[in-house]
Amino acid sequence: MLLLREAGLDVVGEADCAAAALALTRTLNPDAIVLDLQLPDRSGLEILPALKAHAPSPVVAVLTNAAQPAYRTRCLALGADHFFDKSIDFDAVASALIASAA
Repeated sequence: MLLLREAGLDVVGEADCAAAALALTRTLNPDAIVLDLQLPDRSGLEILPALKAHAPSPVVAVLTNAAQPAYRTRCLALGADHFFDKSIDFDAVASALIASAA
């Protein structure tokens, strides 16, 4: 999250599990969410539709170490706005969120 703050983005909350992420989305109404595909308790694929169904729908950027094309396709089909490979695209997350807000 430091990378996002350094890029001038306001980080309004952080969650360490799926339930917390869903609760924060309902409570804070964020403009954007950075979602790790592998959460400790559930897959990000499981909660992605619920995050996108929230009104107003936040921009969702999925971040993962498992960046196989099938995951990218599935995430985008479920409503993700962005999909990033942590090992090579990590620095692009902030730029994508800033561009989405413009």
